[in-house]
Amino acid sequence: MKRSFLVFSMALCLAVALMGCGNKGNQAAAQVNTVDTVAQPEPEEVAPVVLPELDPVLNASARILAGLPVAETDPGYAFTQTDAWKSHAAKLDKMWANSKVTLDKAEAIRVNDLTDLTGKAKTVFYSFSGPDFPFMATFFPNAETYYMMALEPAGSPIAPEGITAKTCSKLEKAVGDLLRVSYFMTNSMASDLNNVEIDGAVPILMVLIARMGYQISAIEFQDLTAQGEWVASEKQSPFACIRYFREGEAQEHTLYYLSTNIANAQFDPRFQANIDKLDPATTASFIKSASYRLHHEHFSQMRNDLLNHSYLIIQDDTGVPYDILLAQGWDVMLYGAYTDPVKIFDREYSYQKSLRDAYAKGENIRPLGFQFGYNRDKCSLMVCVKK
Repeated sequence: MKRSFLVFSMALCLAVALMGCGNKGNQAAAQVNTVDTVAQPEPEEVAPVVLPELDPVLNASARILAGLPVAETDPGYAFTQTDAWKSHAAKLDKMWANSKVTLDKAEAIRVNDLTDLTGKAKTVFYSFSGPDFPFMATFFPNAETYYMMALEPAGSPIAPEGITAKTCSKLEKAVGDLLRVSYFMTNSMASDLNNVEIDGAVPILMVLIARMGYQISAIEFQDLTAQGEWVASEKQSPFACIRYFREGEAQEHTLYYLSTNIANAQFDPRFQANIDKLDPATTASFIKSASYRLHHEHFSQMRNDLLNHSYLIIQDDTGVPYDILLAQGWDVMLYGAYTDPVKIFDREYSYQKSLRDAYAKGENIRPLGFQFGYNRDKCSLMVCVKK
């Protein structure tokens, strides 16, 4: 009896021990399985890229005005089959081919020397611009917002059905100066952009935007609040807003054309409030053929805004005076050559001896190779970087 009990006890202990080992094995397996089956985080959902959409009417109108073909289904197609439009297209093709040579050389400088500098720009200011879109877009192709400021009226878009042979003739004259000598002539613009066919800068900008290979998504009129905020205008205003993009690209650019006087006495305080909101680290300025206005104290407010709110200024010798740039600690790279200002401008305020001396030294002067500003053969390009 005692022996039987002993055997039974040993068997029971062995069974308990085996069960314990089995449970430990099961627990280990469970732990392994738990690790193996931990839910992995699902990949974040990537929002689909939404491409801008062109406005079919505005885009067709811009192309017809620019002498570019449109589809048979586009409004205004019938006019593009006329001899008048075909002659217009041929003239603009010739003008643009001449201008494109210059723009390609400007782009080469940007690509080879300035990509890192200009690539930081989110906002670009072009004072005394007229509708000179191509040069600004060439040096700053990737900015989000552009400001173009001039005295010429903003005007309004021309509908496709409103384009006539006379419209084309007026437009050829209006863009001729820019495409021939690289700038708009102020005296000519007074009549070229203020007539029955072309009532301001917007039709010219439509042409140049189309010729630069962009498509238009919207043209709106806007206004500024006292706090410097943009708001939609229910009627035509001096401030036109053009939105455009390159086909296949997601980035939509916004161009504000401001018909405004930026002399100190007429400076719009709403515009100043808007400028004060901008980030100086991502705002650049562009100045060309500016009639040496920024050399005058009458325009010191705009000049100070450019100096205080820009990290980069690309300009010719009509922009911020060289002495002022140096005095405020800017680095200035020089391209091209310096010569006396053209005779229509008062030498007393347009001539810059210090700039002439800098070019005369010949230290690190880079070649230019195209007309940039008033002088056909000896033009200066200044790339000014805030320290």
